[in-house]
Amino acid sequence: AAAAAAAAVAMPAFGAEEAAVTAGAAAVEKAGGEPRIPLGGGFAINLDIPETGLVNIVVLIAGLLYLLAPLLSESMSTREKEIQTDIDDAIAKYNEATARLAEAQKAKAQADEVIAEIEASIEKDQKEFKATIEVQTEATLKKQAEAAEQALKDLQAGADLKVESYIQEQAIKRGVKELQQLDGDQKSKFMDAAINSL
Repeated sequence: AAAAAAAAVAMPAFGAEEAAVTAGAAAVEKAGGEPRIPLGGGFAINLDIPETGLVNIVVLIAGLLYLLAPLLSESMSTREKEIQTDIDDAIAKYNEATARLAEAQKAKAQADEVIAEIEASIEKDQKEFKATIEVQTEATLKKQAEAAEQALKDLQAGADLKVESYIQEQAIKRGVKELQQLDGDQKSKFMDAAINSL
């Protein structure tokens, strides 16, 4: 009975049986009291589980595995290739990112060195400029002090000269005035004293 049921499920009917199956394609047949659902083309599903037994199930599973194994294998192979490609891409991107990080760190180190050199140069220039300003300021102040002292000396010398000139002028005026006021005897004595002084 199991072999007959397997044959009924797996093998198509020919001739008169095919005409009978196609005539009742939409109805459930009762062959010996067993329910069947025709699928068309001579195939039918036997709903009597005890009649079909495990042999049909094993045959069905084996057929599915046989038919689907190449598709599943190809699909799995394709998927494995895609996953491997994704992994390779991820590794390449990681290596590229690592290389870029190393380059960025190197560039940062070089920039830090340049900044340190610039800061050292600025500090050196500031010190040199400060020293130059201090020297120039000191020299300017010294020159100004010397110039002020010289000007003071010149003013003092000029003042002394003016005072001396004034004294001489006043002495001459006074002498001339006194000479004009002398009488005859006094003029005579003065002339004699002047001649003797020569």
